[in-house]
Amino acid sequence: MQHLYWRQIIACCIILSISLNGFGQKGGINQPDHDDEKFWSGLYFGVFTSNFQYTRGANFIPSALAVNSTSSIESEPGFFLHGGIPITFRVYKNLLFRTGMAIILNSDLNNNFLKKGNSNVQVFKTSPLFFQVPVALKYESDRYDILSYRDAMRHYIVAGATLNYDFSTGSVYYNNSGSPNTAIIKPLNLTYDLGLGLTFIINDYIRISPEIKFSYGINNLIKPAVTNSPLLNLDKLTGNYVSFSLHIEN
Repeated sequence: MQHLYWRQIIACCIILSISLNGFGQKGGINQPDHDDEKFWSGLYFGVFTSNFQYTRGANFIPSALAVNSTSSIESEPGFFLHGGIPITFRVYKNLLFRTGMAIILNSDLNNNFLKKGNSNVQVFKTSPLFFQVPVALKYESDRYDILSYRDAMRHYIVAGATLNYDFSTGSVYYNNSGSPNTAIIKPLNLTYDLGLGLTFIINDYIRISPEIKFSYGINNLIKPAVTNSPLLNLDKLTGNYVSFSLHIEN
């Protein structure tokens, strides 16, 4: 995962360097009126990784485990492509409100588990297709110089929450089975988000912002009373995400 992020970051830096050399104006300030704008939109795209966080409680104490109940479980990170349309409103000077919508293209999430009395590792996988509606406050710095370009860069932080809805309905596939089974995971996942980024004001028309964001699940995703679910003796299951994206605004 770290190698993937470094490749994305290096590629973005190369693109930004070319853009600055090709379009930057050394003698003037690009988009001088932007700091007074009240509303704008754009688009973003990037990579996204997801994994489940399990909370194991009293039911995982070895003496409390019944035969055929889950004795261990772990999630493998899965990688996705995502993109969306951010909409930004200026609240006051450097304080912004950001919302919009996004879609995350599906990939498989594998979860390995063992049951008491069975030494064979079993797998259940989900293939989520997320629709997202984020809301966040964004605080950005004043502009500052980069290389020989005047007021061409700023950094920012974002904090907020996201509604994630899985249109695959949480259906699972066990081991090598090609047939979906009863959903054991709720489709609605709420997260709180923290992120940071850099904004490069390329020319009089475009601003580019590489951003990394960390999202942590709030609500319990376990569907109760599902027969033979490997999650029934867990206390809580949440979905956590890390995303790296490139925002383009005008």
